[in-house]
Order: sequence, then structure tokens, then C-alpha cells
Amino acid sequence: MDTNFMRHFFIFNSVNIILMSLSFNFLESYLPTLIKRAFLYGKFSVKTPHTITAKLEVPKRWFKHFYMFCAPFMTITLCLLSCKYLYNINIPEIVFTLLDTLLGTSRKSLIPAEDAFLAIVVFNIHCWKRFYESCFINVYSNQRMHIFVYFIGFAHYIGIILSILGESEGFVKGSHATLFLYKVTTVKLVCALICLWASYEQLKTNFILARLRKNSHGDVVSLEHKIPFDGLFKYIAGPLQLCEAIIYLMFSIILWRASTFHYVTLWVISNQVVCAYLSHHWYRKTFTNYPKERKIIIPNIW
Repeated sequence: MDTNFMRHFFIFNSVNIILMSLSFNFLESYLPTLIKRAFLYGKFSVKTPHTITAKLEVPKRWFKHFYMFCAPFMTITLCLLSCKYLYNINIPEIVFTLLDTLLGTSRKSLIPAEDAFLAIVVFNIHCWKRFYESCFINVYSNQRMHIFVYFIGFAHYIGIILSILGESEGFVKGSHATLFLYKVTTVKLVCALICLWASYEQLKTNFILARLRKNSHGDVVSLEHKIPFDGLFKYIAGPLQLCEAIIYLMFSIILWRASTFHYVTLWVISNQVVCAYLSHHWYRKTFTNYPKERKIIIPNIW
């Protein structure tokens, strides 16, 4: 079957998150608890119990599993690219079969070797940084999330790798790949540096959030939510979401010739904007001293 399942997956997720956010914004009082508990998690979670949904929820701290999985997976992908581009080692037939199955047999070689290599290198740094954050910095509460959200996280990172590999030179039958690093343009190098800067800003933001739950000795003393005031929190409610959107926008520029990856970016931006919007309104509703001048995700604008 010549169907790009990865493209459909990310389009479906994007449309779903937008429609669900609109439903919660305008029709929340009419939505059943089953739907609310499946969509909202963490500090946004619905307190009304539901027997069926409760059995399908897992601890939110399981977020760390995404990065325990994706960081090594990204490194394996980098090794695969290196073997192909640096040593011209033949790709196992099962890789072509997997890519043909999930991205369609008519997929084209659209991404130059240099762009694919640069993107995967930066993704490796970002994912290992996220692994460090989730396992050693973040202080998770006892909140829970729907198991559907849990599996979407794994599918997201698998989809990223497949979307890049499936349209890269050397990973489409009949295509040839030679890595010439001098072909990497200044614009793409700048985009890579912006990715790393945004990832570093995420790291600083997670340190700020973690400190809200620790004492001066670094011991966790509370799992309650508090208002953060430092870093980018001075301007917006969603620094993590803004940085994540910037990261994927930069990847889209690096991989601008790609066909499928841009739908990953669409999904990420849709999801991050909704998360920032929900976070902003939750803080405003929960804390009377929440800064009124603070915007949602774009400083001084929105």
C-alpha cells in the first residue's frame, strides 16, 4: 500500500489537538468526564473520578520513559547514517521495508545527506539533554495521564526518525549519498545553533521549576505547583513550549526540502501552543497574585 502513514499520523494529531482545545474552550461544561480526563493531565487534570478512565491512566513521571527510549534510538540512527555516509555500508533490507511500509513506496530522496546528518546530530544533543532533565532534574508530582498520551510520546519520536530517514539520500532505493560537510550552508548552521540555544533555555527553565519544589539543600520538600518568576517566566507562561516550537521550526528550515517532517513541526507547534494556553489560564485561575502582564507564549504579544 502506497500510503504515507507518518504524514497522516501527524496531521491527525494536529487536527485532533486543535479541535479538542476549541471544544474545551467553548464547550467544556458539555463534555463528558471520560473525554476530559483523557485529554487533560498534570495540573490541568479533571478531579472528577471516572472508573473506566482511571484504569487507563499512568503516572505523569513516566514522561521520562520517552527520553530513555528516544535518546539511544537517536544515537543508533546517527550510527546508521554514519555507516552509510562515511563508509558506504549497505543498509539492511529490513530498513527499506520498514520505511516503504510507513512512508509509502513512492517516497522520494528529498533530504541531502548533509542536512540529514546535521539534523540527527542536533537531535541527539537535544534528546540526551531531555533525558538528563527528565531523569535527574524534573521533580514530578503524583499527577497521572491517559495511556493514550503516553503512547503518543513514543510514536512521536519514532515518527521523527522515520520521517527524516525515509526521505534522506541513501535511504531510498536507487538513490546515492555522499556526505560533503562543506555543503552545509551558513543559514542551516545558524538554525542548528538556535536549536541548541532553545534547548539550553529549556534546561534553565526546568532548573527553575525544580527549585520551586526543593529547599536550599536541594531536597524535595513539596510537590505543589507554585508561580515561577525567573528566566523567561518573567515574560510568558510557557517558556518550555516556546523553546520547543522554536526547535522544530529550526529543524524544518534545516530540512526544508523534506515532505513529511514539516507535519511533525505542525503537530509540535499545535500541541505546544495549546499546552501554553492551558497553563496560562490555569495559573490565572489558581493564583490571585499571578502577574497580569505575563503573556502566554510570545513575549509582549500573546
